[in-house]
Amino acid sequence: MPIRHYPAIIEGDAATGYSVFFPDLPGCTSGGDTLQEAALNAEEALAGHLTLMIEGGEAVPVPSSIDDLPRPIEPDVVEVSRLLVRVEVRKKAPA
Repeated sequence: MPIRHYPAIIEGDAATGYSVFFPDLPGCTSGGDTLQEAALNAEEALAGHLTLMIEGGEAVPVPSSIDDLPRPIEPDVVEVSRLLVRVEVRKKAPA
């Protein structure tokens, strides 16, 4: 199983909590009350999202380089952090 690292963007603050999204995977989001919780939850969200893509027969995109992502990623996003999230990409289980 190949291991990939997808870039993730964390936004938010300590008062409202933090959200995480993956520029390469629209709809793949996560969050947490703290930065650490948001980062840890991102790994689970990424694995689940890719599993659903594979089971649905969708192609899994190659991760972008974190260095190549524009700053800001979007005009209305106030970034707190960027990170790489590790995931094992599993093949679809035989039917």
